[in-house]
Amino acid sequence: MTASPTLEELRAALLSLDESEAFRLTQAGLDEGIEPRCIIDEGLTPGMTEVGTLFESNEFFLPELLVAADIFTKALEFLKPHLKRDVDGDKGIVVLGTVAGDIHEIGKNVVRLMLEVAGYEVHDLGIDVPTQAFLNAQRETGATIIGASALLTSTMPRLQELVEAVRGAGLEADVIIGGAPLRERHVEQYGADGTASDAIGAVRLVTELVEKRFTTSRTN
Repeated sequence: MTASPTLEELRAALLSLDESEAFRLTQAGLDEGIEPRCIIDEGLTPGMTEVGTLFESNEFFLPELLVAADIFTKALEFLKPHLKRDVDGDKGIVVLGTVAGDIHEIGKNVVRLMLEVAGYEVHDLGIDVPTQAFLNAQRETGATIIGASALLTSTMPRLQELVEAVRGAGLEADVIIGGAPLRERHVEQYGADGTASDAIGAVRLVTELVEKRFTTSRTN
């Protein structure tokens, strides 16, 4: 971890919903030479996680959550040009979305950003995405990876529904799943191809699956 008061102040600025201060501290982190990924992982993401905790405990309400999410998303977009892109680029196509009935997208947005930086073409379907929309997007884009997230225990069954629909349709795509309630056991239970605990792990998982699929196609 990077020991920097700036990152702690950034976390606090997000928690206090102070947009101008959050942007100032994001720039300050860059000026100090802090890696953009560290600013995301150790400043912005912890702040947003704490906002989510306060929302769940009814100390924050929907307006506060939406303001924090807007600040977080804008800060990510600001940092995006500063992130080092993979020189190879064009590694493959990924479809992402939050399942139907769920409007959480902070984790998904970080995964999207990191995948784009890693050289993947990402089609983000957004939130509250019906299962059929995932299938349609895969057919339209030729994506080899479908990534779906669910943060609510009530929407987690949608992940299994998606996996079964992809398999039933015979689509040539792996399905990865994510969300705070998920555990490794859910991967086997739902028949998915993997999960990751953070965005870096998600990129690693996608890369492994894409390389495996490429190797298999070369040997067949």
